[in-house]
Amino acid sequence: MYNLDSLSLKYFFEENYCFINGAIVQKIQLPSRNEVIINLRNLNEDKPQNKKLYININPKYPHICLITEETAEKRDIKIPLKPPMFCMQLRKYLNGSKIKDFKLVKYERILELYFDYFDEIGSLTKLCLALEFMGKHSNIILYNAVNKTIIGSIHNISSAKSSIREIYGGINYIYPPIKEKSDLLNTSFSTFFEIAKNKDTKAISEKFYYFSQGILEKIFIQKQNPEDIFSFMQELQIGKNKKFIADFWGNKESENINLSIDNYFSDIMFDEILNNKKQRLKSILKNDYQKNLKITKNKPDIEKTEKMKLYGDIIMSNLYSISMGQKEFTFNDIKVELDSELSPSDNAQKYYAKYKKEKTAYKYNLERYNSAKEKLDYYETIIFNIDFSTDFNQISEIEAEMSEIGLINSKQKEQIKSKIEPINYKGYDIYIGKNNKQNDYLISKIAKDDDLWFHGQNFPSAHIILKVPNNKKEPDKDILEFCAKLTKENSKARNGGKAPIIMTRRKYLKKPPNTYLGYVTYKNEIEIVV
Repeated sequence: MYNLDSLSLKYFFEENYCFINGAIVQKIQLPSRNEVIINLRNLNEDKPQNKKLYININPKYPHICLITEETAEKRDIKIPLKPPMFCMQLRKYLNGSKIKDFKLVKYERILELYFDYFDEIGSLTKLCLALEFMGKHSNIILYNAVNKTIIGSIHNISSAKSSIREIYGGINYIYPPIKEKSDLLNTSFSTFFEIAKNKDTKAISEKFYYFSQGILEKIFIQKQNPEDIFSFMQELQIGKNKKFIADFWGNKESENINLSIDNYFSDIMFDEILNNKKQRLKSILKNDYQKNLKITKNKPDIEKTEKMKLYGDIIMSNLYSISMGQKEFTFNDIKVELDSELSPSDNAQKYYAKYKKEKTAYKYNLERYNSAKEKLDYYETIIFNIDFSTDFNQISEIEAEMSEIGLINSKQKEQIKSKIEPINYKGYDIYIGKNNKQNDYLISKIAKDDDLWFHGQNFPSAHIILKVPNNKKEPDKDILEFCAKLTKENSKARNGGKAPIIMTRRKYLKKPPNTYLGYVTYKNEIEIVV
């Protein structure tokens, strides 16, 4: 993963300067303690445009870009009902304001937005919103640009946290310490060659402004000759190769730097957020899963219980062969221990009493065992569904399911409507249920009696429905095989060898009462080995 470097930030600044400079602030939101969204409207261009300026100072991936609805969804942006204090400050000073100037601090990963502000008595002053993208030291700071007094910041830094630079309301704003480096545009080739001749990208990065180690590594892959490298780096610094920077961020389709940064970081955030959500749900399941797993390791044994009855029957059938005070009795190689202080009849009654007690305990333990086994099978499907989830909506559906069965305490149960888009294969619509809520929705709402249902045999898999319309002929063998392969690909057996897939009509499925979501019984099935 790459961090936003000063060269890429320079390209972003130059590409979006015309829109941001002169734009009007319409709305300010803080989704989290590391994110700010500023809704901007620019009236100066040929056609007025509205865009969302997204600023993220998370130490893992600090960056800035103009986001789309799609990339906002990938970042799982949720606006809190109660705005944080810094959000209130920004709204107080900046809402409705026009960006008077947009600057990039030379050599630094700092952007500055300047605003005119009229206070309560109508006096005009200039405010600056400083956006600092410097790893763990990233911050967003609002200060008075005239007297340099900080009004507020998204993260306050006291002397206890840093002995180099403090940041909080009321003190003067100062730039972070600048590392002494050289400007490549003011460097001779001979000087550059002495540093770059060993192709040590770290050493070059530490010597020259703008060039991160990641960008240098990509340059050295493309260029071999030192003079070509030197001239290419100079071209990059003066902004002559947007394609290279866009390609560095994984955008091979266009030279749009904003799009490149937006897609790169939204993908990283999506993967991390989705994985965190998955791990959270798994951790909630863990304790109950382990508890039930422990129960299933000790299956109740009926033989020990039945022995008590057998011993009682042996004694009763041999009453006259057993003497008072006898400690044991053997019949057909079966040794029966006796209480010497009890009569043979009382010994028999003692075993019958034990049998009755242990039979009751066996029945209770067997029900407990079967319940635990059923829960484990159900939890296995949930774990599979969690691992199989590819978007936040699917995770939300699983979370809602876990809330309904009491695994998650939720004061407000979110109503989630399943939306499953079919895939089409040779004119037939195929639906894939990726969790128990979707599976239940497919069986209850989508599938008709003669539609075909596919599922892994005795292992977790997606429920797959092949729609068979009345006006169409029965699907060919290759369509059925395609659905079976699709079932295996969407199952726990997807990375294994052969797997048995079962197929039957929807009308042969039954949802027993008081069972877990997505659970069905079936009959008249056909097995397809994939």
